[in-house]
Amino acid sequence: ETLKAIHDHNPELVELIESLDKVLLEDGALDRKTKRLIALACVATRMCEDCIYPQAKVAMNYGATKEEILEAMQVCIITGGVPTFSVAKKGLMKLFREMED
Repeated sequence: ETLKAIHDHNPELVELIESLDKVLLEDGALDRKTKRLIALACVATRMCEDCIYPQAKVAMNYGATKEEILEAMQVCIITGGVPTFSVAKKGLMKLFREMED
């Protein structure tokens, strides 16, 4: 929906976004799950609270376990500091509740 609205005004931007997304969607030297765990750590380090849940959810859909997600966050905390966990905890708790249901 958002990309469609953008496309109406700037189709080149949508093409760029879609080509960049391919990096995360396709296996390469790194598999998709690993790429999403890296992306999760990156969005947490960038303090993007709204990005945590979607990245963690896709990582889980690609086979990431709760333990792998938490370990990615552990690496993130080591490199990005404790505030990264404060940003991530709301989205992670939402995902973990879904995993239990």
